[in-house]
Order: sequence, then C-alpha cells, then structure tokens
Amino acid sequence: MTDLTSDGPRCAADTEAAAAAAFDVEISAALPARAGRSDAAGYFAEENFEALDIFRGMVLSHKRFETLLQGLCEQVVAAVPGADMAGVTLLHHDSENPATAACSDARVVDIDSDQYRADEGPCLEAARNDRIVCVRVDEATARWPTFAAAVANIGVRSYLSAPLAVDSAHAGSLNLYGFDAHGFNDIDEVVVKMFVTSFEAAVWHARHAVEAQREVAGLREAMKTRGTIEQAKGILAVVRGISPEAAFLALSEQSQRENTRLAVLAARVVESVVGGLNRP
Repeated sequence: MTDLTSDGPRCAADTEAAAAAAFDVEISAALPARAGRSDAAGYFAEENFEALDIFRGMVLSHKRFETLLQGLCEQVVAAVPGADMAGVTLLHHDSENPATAACSDARVVDIDSDQYRADEGPCLEAARNDRIVCVRVDEATARWPTFAAAVANIGVRSYLSAPLAVDSAHAGSLNLYGFDAHGFNDIDEVVVKMFVTSFEAAVWHARHAVEAQREVAGLREAMKTRGTIEQAKGILAVVRGISPEAAFLALSEQSQRENTRLAVLAARVVESVVGGLNRP
C-alpha cells in the first residue's frame, strides 16, 4: 500500500523541480556561448520607447532630409542601450569621397575621418557591401589595423554599422559607436535596422511626393500652353483663311524659322490680337 503522508507530495515536487533544472542545464550547456550583453530588459525602458515615438513623429511629419538624418542619429543612440554615439556616412557610388552627413557627437567626425583616410572601417564596409557590420575592438584591430590604430585613443570598443539606402547616386551607412567592450548584439541589429527602414521609407515617400508635384505642375503648364496654341491656331486660320491643321503647320514652320518655342510664338500671336483690341 502506498504511503500518502504529507511528505509524499513534497518529495514528488522536489523530484520534478530537480529534473526540470537538470534538463534546463543540459540544454543550456549544449548551446554555444553568446558574446555580448544579455540585458534585453534594457530595451523596455521608457526612454527607449520615447526615442522610437520621437523618430516616428519626425518621419510622419515629413521633416527635411538633413533634419531626419540628425534625428536618426540622436534617437538611435537613445534607443540602443550600448550606443554612446552615432553618425551617418554618405558617399557617391562612383567616387571615393565619403562624408559624415550627421552625427550625435563631435567625436564621430574624428572617427569617421580616420576611416576615410585609411579607406577602411565598419562604416565604409557597410555602405560599400550593403550589409550590417558588427564587431568589437579586438576584431576591428585585426580587420582594419590602420583605422584601429588611429582611433585607439578615443576609446571606442564596439562598432555597429548598417547600410543606408538614400538614392541611386549615393550609398550610406548608419554607424553606432560604444565604449562598452561587451559589444552590440542581435537585438541591437534589429533595432538599428528598424530605424534605417523607417528613414528609407520616409525618404522614398518624400522623393515621390516631390516628383508627383512636379508632374502636376508640368501638366498644368502644358494645359495652359495647349490652350494658347489652340487660340493662336484659330487666329491664324481666320487671318489667312486656312484650315486649323494648316494653321498649326504654319505656326510650327514659323517657330523653326525664328528658332522660338511654339508656345512662345503662340502667346505672341494671342497677345498681339488681345492688345490690338484693347487699344483705343
């Protein structure tokens, strides 16, 4: 007969807890060790959400390009726990003249300039190869020795650069610099990519909005021009007693003889008639 004393359930619970702990340890031991910070809870701080909201507001309010770049640098530093400074590098696809277009700290300009002079470093690699670069100081020293030696006195120990698409003529990167030796992690990369995507979408929509405005303005001008040409064609048809088609051909030939745009010639014809009618 089984003993159902009060110690029975307690012993069973202890046995189950011990089995669960042993299982968790076994699984954890089988996983590769993760480098970098483990403070995922840091992303749920109030200032992190505030940074995201601020940048979202900037994107939705259609700020100027330069303002968006500056806001991108400042808010990504506020949102990523390990980021102490940030900057944006832009370079022409067909040239070797990169420049720092915005930054959250003046020291970023010095760090970027050393990369440009050495023609190596995380910001250039991310922009040129269109991929995220995430390294700590020891790896940076091995990959880019000239650059690493130049910035050693600044004390940056962690680098995270993400490619930034601006337009067909430029490549770019959003660059984060940290003084913490633990480096950036996968969550940091996701957050940075989110900021980059939001910025790229804002730029894309702004560019297409401008193009649409230009097309509308061009259409309006074409409509005005078309009306003036139709009026001039009618006037010439009456003056010469010819068909509208022949009048349009005559206007075109006169435009070529004078080396004058057809719209300008048509406006002159209309103005000559309207001005003559208005004269006493």
